[in-house]
Amino acid sequence: MNENDKPISYLFAFDFSNGAVQIARQSGMGFADKRGEMTVPCVYKTAYPFMDDCAYVAKKNYRGYINKAGQEILSIPYAEGDFFSEGLAAVMDDNRKWGFIDKTGKLVISCEYDDVNWFIDGLCGVFKADNDGNLKGGFIDRDGKVVVSLIYDDIVTYSEGLASVIKDGKHGCIDKAGNEVIPFIYDDLGDCKEGLLCAQKEEKWGVLDKTGNVVIPFVYEDMSLAFSDGLLVVEKDGKDGCIDRDGNVVIPFEYASLNDFSCGLAAVKIGKLWGFINKENRMVVAPEYEKVGRFSEGLAFVKPKGRRAYYIDTNNVVNIVLRKEYTIIEKIKLGVFAAIALVAIGVLIKELI
Repeated sequence: MNENDKPISYLFAFDFSNGAVQIARQSGMGFADKRGEMTVPCVYKTAYPFMDDCAYVAKKNYRGYINKAGQEILSIPYAEGDFFSEGLAAVMDDNRKWGFIDKTGKLVISCEYDDVNWFIDGLCGVFKADNDGNLKGGFIDRDGKVVVSLIYDDIVTYSEGLASVIKDGKHGCIDKAGNEVIPFIYDDLGDCKEGLLCAQKEEKWGVLDKTGNVVIPFVYEDMSLAFSDGLLVVEKDGKDGCIDRDGNVVIPFEYASLNDFSCGLAAVKIGKLWGFINKENRMVVAPEYEKVGRFSEGLAFVKPKGRRAYYIDTNNVVNIVLRKEYTIIEKIKLGVFAAIALVAIGVLIKELI
């Protein structure tokens, strides 16, 4: 541990986001920086990650936003808020309807939706219940104008100009005008990342390009939902490996568990312990941890067997030591923060934020 780094006593720890990590103690939630310094005291009942230089927090006598110095900068008169994206944040009124405010707190899109996503490239997914009570999703622009009709069973945010949507139980993709680009014939479909989309059809997985052409055939038993660091984790004959954009095998199928690459490294399980490999399949962090997270902003949460947990950098140098036993928390956002999942590190939920 570096001499400037501080041990943190905690109950829960999150991944780093925008240079800060959420820390939960019995007193509440707050934030620490990469040196282990508490930058925002653990006094909040709710604390979302920093986005657009501010974070949504809530406690008994305050509901609103703080800056990275911990100053309470915008109180809101709503039942709930969410993080800012492209200068707008979702808020829920007392009737449990969602709208959007700007950074002055002004309501710029009325609270009329049953669920919302967040703005990306000027568009946001929104949902309303139909006459049968089923949520139907579409997209609005920053002025609140509906640009894609609310006709889909489920939607995700736009990524590289395409949105994965579900209609009549099948997955496809639309462009920003709502035109069908990839037909609704797939059982599952990931976001467009690095110009490619992972798709499932008839219990096999393959990869499509942005026009819907099959560029990697449907031969895999499972795969991650998107390329990460230029590589894709795939499963064949019960073992995990990695392929590149051309479908070439670059990490052989020899691992029982292999997580996505981030910061140039991926966690692998050898026996009962976890380590990290690089893109040349060289073990750069020895398998000595019983639980690991993925690298986020250059740091990863790890727990050695029989010892307390800490964060390491990509050179396996200890940065922040955590004093107590832990559970990692990952927020799942399906429209809004729908749940907070408490999971053991190493049982990684696919990224949805």
